[in-house]
Amino acid sequence: PVDVDAVTLLRREILASPRPVTLVPTAPLTNIALLLRTHPEVVGNIERIVFMGGAVETGNATPVAEFNVWHDPEAAAVLLTAGVPITMYGLDVFRRVLVPAADVARLRASPEPSLRMAGALLAHRDPATSGDPTPTGGLGDAGAVCAVIDPAGLTTAPLPVEVALAPGPTRGQTIVDRRPRPGESEHHHGPRAQPLVDVALDVDADRYTHLWLTTVEGA
Repeated sequence: PVDVDAVTLLRREILASPRPVTLVPTAPLTNIALLLRTHPEVVGNIERIVFMGGAVETGNATPVAEFNVWHDPEAAAVLLTAGVPITMYGLDVFRRVLVPAADVARLRASPEPSLRMAGALLAHRDPATSGDPTPTGGLGDAGAVCAVIDPAGLTTAPLPVEVALAPGPTRGQTIVDRRPRPGESEHHHGPRAQPLVDVALDVDADRYTHLWLTTVEGA
């Protein structure tokens, strides 16, 4: 417990750090947007923001919007235009990093309470619906942390990204421009200035699963 609010705490820790920090938000981005708007001086000591959120293809909160961005699209838009390097660890890779059933079962049977809890959490986040008594476990947000520790396991591309803010079925969508050349809109109306974001397109799932397991079991 601390005696200040989240935004004040973030400002304090970032400015006090002897080296630039990397932020890894894994929830709706409200506090991060408030930090960047209220205390822009922190930008100078932020090396990168790797956020779990967004989707190139299919959403989960809606057909096109991922939950963290959908929950506060305006905050996500602030993040993407903050002027710091951004990596989007979205649903496209989030869903692919799975802990095998045998490893989940081993953790759940461990005499160590912390490992049993890790196994129970993985089993609860089983992405399958088969009812398997020893299900695979979705690593979830921890994959974004793995991407900071071992960035070579993630394949990214610098792509223009914007957030749909208008009311309606596309609100909260992260619109990722993967076109190889400008389209009719740009030809007629000119290019639109959009920030480039390192968008995660592929992941070495086995590599990140191994990293997570060895870290948790070696702690």
